[in-house]
Amino acid sequence: MTATSTPAPARGRLRALLAAKAVSDVGHALDFVCLSVFVWEATRSAFATGAVSVLLYAGAIVGGRLGHAFGDRWDRRTAMVAADLVRVVVLGLLAVLPGVAQQWWLFFAVFVVGAGRSVFEATLAAATPVLAGERVQFVNSVIAGLKGAAFLVGMGASALVVPLVGFRGVFALDAASYAVSAAVLLTLRVRLREDDPGPRAARAGVRAWPVVVAAGLVPLFALRALDAFGSSSQHVGMPILGGQLAGGAERVAGVLWSGWAAGLLLGGFVLRPLATRVIARAPTAVFCAATVLMSIGFIGVFWAGEWWLRVAAGVAAGIGDAFSEIAFKQAVQRLPDRDRGSVFGLSQLVVNAGFMGGLVVTTVVLQPVWVSEWVLLLHGIPLVAAVLLLFRVRGRR
Repeated sequence: MTATSTPAPARGRLRALLAAKAVSDVGHALDFVCLSVFVWEATRSAFATGAVSVLLYAGAIVGGRLGHAFGDRWDRRTAMVAADLVRVVVLGLLAVLPGVAQQWWLFFAVFVVGAGRSVFEATLAAATPVLAGERVQFVNSVIAGLKGAAFLVGMGASALVVPLVGFRGVFALDAASYAVSAAVLLTLRVRLREDDPGPRAARAGVRAWPVVVAAGLVPLFALRALDAFGSSSQHVGMPILGGQLAGGAERVAGVLWSGWAAGLLLGGFVLRPLATRVIARAPTAVFCAATVLMSIGFIGVFWAGEWWLRVAAGVAAGIGDAFSEIAFKQAVQRLPDRDRGSVFGLSQLVVNAGFMGGLVVTTVVLQPVWVSEWVLLLHGIPLVAAVLLLFRVRGRR
């Protein structure tokens, strides 16, 4: 990885790119709440709610597989624009199709949205060291903080937007947000790759695992998979919890997810600068500690008795999520540019496979009456694994 300063004009273009991504993240946050709530309100079925999430992450697995196979040789700008445009099309159609057709199209649209987001996120993560130069950790934290701000706005607005424009209006707003992102990418001229990937990238999908093993990243990948498995519980459980508490499912879920988004914002913009040296020196230890905090936070969302405690637990989960994302990226972005695309694609594949496995189990097993116990059980797995790995890392040091 080349460590160079980012010139002022390039910084301006980078700010525009990140702002456009934040706009699309607002749209994604609206769907994040509204898709699951839409299905839950229509069916009152944990199975149907979980099935939509399963399709979302099945699409993300396909997107991760594409990044794993082609991430070191495709044009990064083209890949990111294509990921935006396919989401514009499927969400635009979801907004205008009549009732029965909309219900069928919903499942395909969710699958494509998952694939598009996976391709976009992995490609951007691989390109970040080129965009940021020696300020890579700072840009990683800005991305995490902007994601928190976007999710805070989007999830908080879900309680207001649905009564005003309905679910169709939400889908249209989301499509428009991806159109903005694609337009910015097409008009900005920013460097996204250090050099021509060359013929070595032809076997990217084969080289990714050996690169991960050689770099000592296998424990991080394994823990991310377990964390994703545990996190599947709240994705299905949050709208169920919202239906059980007073205030309406979309309002309760929106408020609780907004607490998590506020934690992302706080972790990325306020707390991360205080831990710059620790993250740079020991990203694995930071990743483990952040995973512990995130799991405890989500458990608290479902087990706390008071509203303010539930929201505070969501904030803690968001802080842990922000630090785990920054630390993981920091570890992987140390790899050469020619390897990062396939490795981040592999990361998307592994993480979303963990989500998928957890969602399948949750969809089949979970009953609404014991949703809190299920969240405790599934989040206990990555929590224990993270503690064990943290002790192992500290013992080696």
